[in-house]
Amino acid sequence: MGDRRLKAVKGVFALLLAAVLATGLAGCDLFARGDQGSPVDPAELRFPEPPPLARPGDAVRLGRLYYPDSQWRFLVPVQREIPYQEAIARVTLQQLIPDSTLQESLQRYGLAFPLPAQTEVRGINIRDGLARVDLNEIFLDYPAERERLVLGSLLCTLRQFPTVEQVEIVVQGEYVKEFPGGTPGRLPLGPECWINLEVESELEDYRNFTALELYYCYLAPAGVIFYVPVTRIIPATEKVVEALLEELLEGPPRESGLFSEIPAGTTVRGVSLEEGLLKVDFSRELLEYQGGKTGAENLVNQILLTLGTLEEVEQVQILVEGEAPQLKDGVDLTRPLEPPAVYNYF
Repeated sequence: MGDRRLKAVKGVFALLLAAVLATGLAGCDLFARGDQGSPVDPAELRFPEPPPLARPGDAVRLGRLYYPDSQWRFLVPVQREIPYQEAIARVTLQQLIPDSTLQESLQRYGLAFPLPAQTEVRGINIRDGLARVDLNEIFLDYPAERERLVLGSLLCTLRQFPTVEQVEIVVQGEYVKEFPGGTPGRLPLGPECWINLEVESELEDYRNFTALELYYCYLAPAGVIFYVPVTRIIPATEKVVEALLEELLEGPPRESGLFSEIPAGTTVRGVSLEEGLLKVDFSRELLEYQGGKTGAENLVNQILLTLGTLEEVEQVQILVEGEAPQLKDGVDLTRPLEPPAVYNYF
């Protein structure tokens, strides 16, 4: 991996960055770039089984919830079936509050509830893109060092609703001067949901930048693999596709608890985008992945999810040295693939 360093977004700097970038709250503490650590033994790994996609008229919706990992290093987006009802935003937020029916599942998957026990959602009012969330005073009992994950979870969970662009949090119907970690209480969160935020050290102009969303892997205690987005802020560039791939190949931050299945030394030989089809030609090192079929699926999904963050990309054709291979573990790359619509489901 490269020798670049990442600036940790925390403290006063985080608040300044929040003001300039519109949000600096939906991430996690950062780590310096370095080696990714020991390889993961794939023998017992498995993926959460995705459900059938919800059909119009179904009584449930597939909601996305953002939970911290059990060590409170990053947020993991998971998808769960939520009974559909009129106050769906409120019901969705209640999934973030400790509950005995979810406790066992979260522990098994190495995840934690972001909100303190006995937090209550007193009400949600959505108007002109602003969701005003009224919580009881117990909400403020979270440790100060967890603030960015707590607020990030609230923001990103609510941003899945088309009518929500920003989130405003009040306690017992009143604004708080500042939250336990020092974030100003009257500062709306959003609109960008920049989860697990990193800033490259060479970024000097905080008003001129490009935000990239990269997907890496998290191995949960139960042997389940989750895909975790990392938002990396780099100096402004017009070559976003090339930048996405370059940063993805750099790998996750050292000691972050994340890993990448893309082999070290893999490079991009070329890209082309036409009518929604993005062709990416990788060097032959891509075929040196470890972990059998699980490793191959991880590798492919990392690429698809990362490139799927671009609105203009509908399908991705993965090439190796100009050829569309059938991988030795049965993963078919001979045809264009779509980014998975359902992932991290339990």
